Amino acid sequence: MMSIGFEGNPFVNKSVLDMFIKCGMMDFARKLFEEMEFKDVVVWNMMVSGYASNGDFEQALKCFEDMKGLDDFTPNVVSWTALIAGNEQHGHSSLALQVFRQMLIERVKPNSITIASVVSACTNLSLLQHGKEIHAYCIKNEGLDSDAGWNGLITGFTKTGDGNKGLHFFFRMCQTGIMPNVTSISSALAGCALVKDLKLGKQIHGYVARNKIELSTGLGSALISMYSDCGRLDLACSVFSELSVRDVVIWNSIISACAHNEQVVTALNLLREMVKSKVQPNMVTIVSILPACARLAALQQGKEIHQFIIRNGLDAFNLVWNALIDLYGRCGLVKIARRIFDLMPQRDIVSWNTMIAGYGMHGFGMDAVNLFRRLQCTDLKPNHFTFTSLLSACSHAGLTDEGWKYFKMMKSEYDLDPAIEQYACLVDLLARAGQFDESLEFIKEMPFQPNAAIWGSILGACRIHLNPELAEEAASFLFELEPQNSGNYILLANIYSAVGRWEEAAKVRCLMKERGVSKPPGCSWIAVKRIIHSFIVGDASHPLIEEISAKVESLYSEIKEIGYVPETNFVLQDVEDDEKENSLCGHSEKLAIAFGLISTPSGTPLRIIKNLRVCGDCHSATKFISKVANREIIMRDCFRFHHFVDGVCSCGDYW
Repeated sequence: MMSIGFEGNPFVNKSVLDMFIKCGMMDFARKLFEEMEFKDVVVWNMMVSGYASNGDFEQALKCFEDMKGLDDFTPNVVSWTALIAGNEQHGHSSLALQVFRQMLIERVKPNSITIASVVSACTNLSLLQHGKEIHAYCIKNEGLDSDAGWNGLITGFTKTGDGNKGLHFFFRMCQTGIMPNVTSISSALAGCALVKDLKLGKQIHGYVARNKIELSTGLGSALISMYSDCGRLDLACSVFSELSVRDVVIWNSIISACAHNEQVVTALNLLREMVKSKVQPNMVTIVSILPACARLAALQQGKEIHQFIIRNGLDAFNLVWNALIDLYGRCGLVKIARRIFDLMPQRDIVSWNTMIAGYGMHGFGMDAVNLFRRLQCTDLKPNHFTFTSLLSACSHAGLTDEGWKYFKMMKSEYDLDPAIEQYACLVDLLARAGQFDESLEFIKEMPFQPNAAIWGSILGACRIHLNPELAEEAASFLFELEPQNSGNYILLANIYSAVGRWEEAAKVRCLMKERGVSKPPGCSWIAVKRIIHSFIVGDASHPLIEEISAKVESLYSEIKEIGYVPETNFVLQDVEDDEKENSLCGHSEKLAIAFGLISTPSGTPLRIIKNLRVCGDCHSATKFISKVANREIIMRDCFRFHHFVDGVCSCGDYW
């Protein structure tokens, strides 16, 4: 398996080793490492860094200790820093500080990246005095307060996701009289992107223009990413158009920008232009565009990318395989997602997590549980993301006993302290099952203050079980925690309307108006013949609106004949029943379904995406429509998938 024809070439071996490590394929990396005859300090450092960056600190420390035991390799700043940064980035801040202390005891001088990781660890642990001591150390030690030192701090913090700290050190550097260079400017722009500071980003761009600083690959890419992340795709495209030299990094940046802003068609067109320009797409290109196809359930476009991957031999990377699993899972083709998962030559923990999450989104809880049991038989260890996906799957399928079991297993078998995400999943599980007393008791015993996700789970369950009293309590917390989230107000008003408490429902609407909270219109999408059609509730702008409206009316007549009764309690206003029915007819998902039925061949499945939770009436109507139209209708709302076949939904009316 490792025979590639260059076994005696140290340079090639290092390159292949680097590729395995960057792709998270540490088993392959270890095998190659063991077969290498010549192992210099660089190779040892690569292995330590690889294990640390992948969160396998047991192997990282073992490799580190083995390295220390060799006469001709005393570990240098690179391997020490890899251990420190790896621990800090994976939430083990205390261990990061312990390794740093040992590093100083052994008289290995830290570099700027070491310092950035240690300062971040101090911040995570609220150790202000330790942070001040490290700052003083930087000032006293020549080199750490230099140009390169400042750049390291700025870059280190932005790379670890702390844009505010990165920008803080950028301003500090400027105040000391050191002029920023391309590296510090690029890192500062990355910081602006993280904190969404468009104004500052524009100011830095202006500085670049005034000083006639050449837009190199790194700087051009940073500007494109900054404008994209700040919601100004137009300015990102403007920067791209100004660049005379466009290498793979620049192309990847603009494709990622378009994909990030859900301009999938534009991203695909850019990919074609990239190929025409004789720039070869790489793994980064693919994993930039596939998630956008997944978010919009753009199946046809996703299939094109899949074919491109095969034609260009880009299926050697786990990141690509994982993105494909996510794509097909989010497009409703969970069986194809599983087929890809089974075909993978090497699965990492992300592969397992993505597949488990896919089953959960579709309501296939036992499939998720069975897959987790298979994971337990491998050498991989579940992480927090694994348990979040697993517990969410149990919640959507009503697997209360299994959920409790796996929640407790986190600590008892894997020494993982449940985070608030896992607590929220268990609250959701209990509340959905109607176990409100147990849910509230569990919330009281949590080591965290309940957040919006937890109270949102309670409120959502109150809709299922029509519990307006508890809904009021949950909503009162939510109105404080996220006062501008319209979904909480609408959900409470829906619950009041469902039990006929029209005055309270009206008061909620008034409260929204007083607080300036606006409800986003319900919007649904369907892709037909490679074109994505969007429908907004009550919208009459589609060129085929007359045919669509006629189809909705005929569908209503057909499904009423076989037992459909409009659920008018989902209309918030206290108006006559016929007005309520007319209001329900205009819901965006019904318009999208009707359009799909008149625009696609008989018998083909319809795939609908909705930006909000599907309402109870649309859910009920879609079940009947799937029966009279003899179509499978796959609907993805903001919470989960619903597979409607022959009058039945895969969620079992449990959503």
